[in-house]
Amino acid sequence: MKKIFTVITLSLLSYTLVLCQKKETVCQTEISIPSYLRGGISIDSTTLLIAKTMCKQGWVYYMPAPKGEKASWNNTDESTTWWYGYWKNIETNKFSDKTPKRNKSGMFVGNNKKQGGRWRKGGKPRTPSKLEWLLSKHGGIKPN
Repeated sequence: MKKIFTVITLSLLSYTLVLCQKKETVCQTEISIPSYLRGGISIDSTTLLIAKTMCKQGWVYYMPAPKGEKASWNNTDESTTWWYGYWKNIETNKFSDKTPKRNKSGMFVGNNKKQGGRWRKGGKPRTPSKLEWLLSKHGGIKPN
């Protein structure tokens, strides 16, 4: 029995998405990440669209960073100290300690809580999200 595949290529928002259709199944190939976002991970098209929109609106993420000499992403010691990670909008100079949310007008807004310059005790932070990774410049560990 022969299996027939139909390949459809769509060009959307400066990246190419290839869909392979076999009966009811749809699979996706890897999406290319533009150079103005941090790459090195695999993402879906929804995450890419959100990251592009947030970037255009000025949002960047500053990864948590080790404060003490024992602190590292591989060290599970609960007594290590870390600088908080936080969101900053470089256009509006607004901050957020949570991922900004899209409002009714399509703008991403934070909660105006500034964590920059503050540190905490209690071991390494959680693994960053894919959105935090894409909108940061350095630091952290790759998200799953």
